[in-house]
Amino acid sequence: MSIVKMKRFRMLAMRDDREKLIKELQKLGCMQITEHEAGDEARELGLARGEGERLLEFRSELTRVSAALKLLDKYAYVKTGLFPALPEVKLSRLFDDELPAKADEVLSAIEQGDAALARLYAEEGRLHASITALELWRGSGIPLDVRDSENVAVWLGTIPAARPADSLVAAVGEITDEAQIIKTGSDRDQQGIAAVFHKAHTEEIAATLRSFGFSRSTFEGCSGAAEDNIHRFEERLREISAEQETEKAKLKELGAQRELLKLYYDRLQQEIEAETAKGELIMSERTFLLEGWVAAPELPRLEKLLDSYCCAYEARDPEPEEDVPVQLKSNRITRPLNMVTEMYSLPKYTNVDPNPLIAFWFCVFFGIMYADVGYGLVLLLLGLIIGPKIKRPGTLKYMTGLLVECGITTFIFGWLFGSFFGDSLDYFSGFLGCTLDMSKVPLWGIKNPNTDPMWFMYASLVVGALHLLCGMVVKVVILIRDGKPLDALFDVGSWWLLFAGIGVGVLKGNWWVALAGALALVLTQGREKPTIIGKFVGGLKSLYDITSWLGDILSYTRLMALMLAGGVIAQVFNMLGNMAGSAVPSKILGLIVFLLIFVVTQLFNMAINIIGTFVHAARLQYLEFFNRFYEDGGKPFKPFKFKTKYTEIIKEEN
Repeated sequence: MSIVKMKRFRMLAMRDDREKLIKELQKLGCMQITEHEAGDEARELGLARGEGERLLEFRSELTRVSAALKLLDKYAYVKTGLFPALPEVKLSRLFDDELPAKADEVLSAIEQGDAALARLYAEEGRLHASITALELWRGSGIPLDVRDSENVAVWLGTIPAARPADSLVAAVGEITDEAQIIKTGSDRDQQGIAAVFHKAHTEEIAATLRSFGFSRSTFEGCSGAAEDNIHRFEERLREISAEQETEKAKLKELGAQRELLKLYYDRLQQEIEAETAKGELIMSERTFLLEGWVAAPELPRLEKLLDSYCCAYEARDPEPEEDVPVQLKSNRITRPLNMVTEMYSLPKYTNVDPNPLIAFWFCVFFGIMYADVGYGLVLLLLGLIIGPKIKRPGTLKYMTGLLVECGITTFIFGWLFGSFFGDSLDYFSGFLGCTLDMSKVPLWGIKNPNTDPMWFMYASLVVGALHLLCGMVVKVVILIRDGKPLDALFDVGSWWLLFAGIGVGVLKGNWWVALAGALALVLTQGREKPTIIGKFVGGLKSLYDITSWLGDILSYTRLMALMLAGGVIAQVFNMLGNMAGSAVPSKILGLIVFLLIFVVTQLFNMAINIIGTFVHAARLQYLEFFNRFYEDGGKPFKPFKFKTKYTEIIKEEN
């Protein structure tokens, strides 16, 4: 249950070796580099904060590559599987000197194509807008480039569709008979108007036009009638469409270089990591100082590397006040439980790794609540099929491991409780002409959950008590390990004495042991208070905690509740399928109808119940179990190493 031991590491090396040494440390991947506070001691040594000189350059280039890959996904889409295998590459290929130049050539071509498409789309938008505006003048015969004469003004424009053009004609006619309003066309929003009038009446006519919401139109680049310009624009749109397809075809061809860009993307990620690490160093004219954390089992590998350089280094145990990063010890069984622990919080470095403990309890609780042979088989198969396809550790990988482990416990408890997709075997046997009553099959051999739920409620309480007892035992182990045996005796032993006394009192009627336990709590739980009265009051208040113990025990009734809920819902769905199938005259057709309803409803039941089952199995760990011994707040150990998105780096023989 112990957490991986960490060592505080400090190294002073030659500045000329910085680039090479940083790469070697990144390749080794066992050290977390931390920022060093350049205080008085560092200044006396002539040290100053290091810098990643090319960090902004690499980040800008990474953004550029990311944008290019998105464009290729748009114009040269390639369908991949749900869990595609990442190509394996050697470090020599990842850091090939020619890779940046090759990638830049591809990136430039993609950017040029994108820019060309952007120009074409912008021109296309302008032309469509121009055609829409010219539709009001189609068929009018009025030249769009008409100009005023010496005495006559010609204004082309629009008024809102809601304003009647006839009223405008009448209003202008009242001003003078030396004017004409020509209606050219209309759409849902506006009407085209051509106003021809003697310039002597400009002010009166302009005021009248404004009162009708007249907006003057300009037709830059247009000459002649509207329909001539519309035909010219439509011809240009056809040309633009062809040019767009040409540019898209070029981008599609560049899709063949997608893997090159992905490789370059991963290269840039490593460069960014290296430049960031450089910023954590402090430098002198000829040396640099590096500090960090290394897992104790990895220390020999690190020392072997550094022995080949001109440097001085030291490794020591953490000080009590230091914030030590946490790395959990994991094996094939406990590793999937990282998902559960990390959803809550990592333990402090001085605490214990909870995964070996909750690996058993979480899977047992999940199996009890989800108990069904069919559901267990589905979870097990999903985990076994999907798991090998996911190579990298992470939430998804942990989830497939949990599917396998919880699928096994679900299968076991489903077999014990006699459930296979509820009571589906009863109905299948009916359609097949045989008789099978699953409720009478003695798989459990003691009680049936549906006929004797109270027995299962009591069993849930017993399981809960064992779970809490396990947490208390862990607390005792931690206190004894830390050299606090009296704390273990007072803080845990007193409660055990009280609980044992309550049990003896209930069974034998002798309450002296319980009184001794209560007295032990009163005398010891306020021992940290400075005054005698404070110690007594603190101890007396601790007796109130027995109510929280009772609440925690009752929380485990959810094991019985969720088990019954899932089972009853499955039975109801089976009954509905049976009713629909039995209504069909043909037994074969009836069986088909039953199967269709069975598959849909059971998948639905699995989906809604797996969420609640996972949440409550985790809740019992977080609130009831962890509350007995767990100290959270640990920060994850993040070693400086190669981190890729699109490729898998394979080791090369030296």
